[in-house]
Amino acid sequence: MRHVASALLMSALAMGVAGCQSPFGGPAAGASAAGEEARHGRVPRAASLDEKSGRGALWVGDAVDVDGRRFGEHLRVSVVGQVDPAVTADSVGSAASADSADDTDIAAGMRRLAVDVTVVNTGGRPYDASSAGAWAVDEKGRRHRPVASAPLTTGRILKGNTIPAGEQAQGWLVFEVPEKTRIVRLQLALENRSLDWQLSFPPSR
Repeated sequence: MRHVASALLMSALAMGVAGCQSPFGGPAAGASAAGEEARHGRVPRAASLDEKSGRGALWVGDAVDVDGRRFGEHLRVSVVGQVDPAVTADSVGSAASADSADDTDIAAGMRRLAVDVTVVNTGGRPYDASSAGAWAVDEKGRRHRPVASAPLTTGRILKGNTIPAGEQAQGWLVFEVPEKTRIVRLQLALENRSLDWQLSFPPSR
């Protein structure tokens, strides 16, 4: 059985933040926000995309294959769920882990939502995802970066530094957005590709 990788590092460049980072440009627990199924031997089916533009219609449940810059670097990235609003475990009386973020209070007029992301290293070498980024995109096209968060009632936060070959990283990306803002998609920047998941299930296939 493959084990979930304990580490996935994403973009200080995308965030403009130095220090410890969580995946896709969000701050890890304890860091401040600036600005804004390999586990069981099963890998999600990869969606069909336009390989030239790197764009296509992706929905919750879809996976996409991404090649790295170096020989042997290959990922399969999938969005497997979302929760809105997102609720931290400690806010309902459960004990948060020792590495939880200190700033779990939500600002007035804001809410948190979370997207469940799985990144599988299907290549033959460890993958450093330090050039990646993630944003929740609202109906007006505004982009919101991930924020630090304690573990959620739905599971742990996606964070770390590197995914070893043959393993995966899975967890929730958490975003803080205005209460009345409607988030419509998750945008990920990986290598030279921009990928967009519609944050709903497809009407039919």
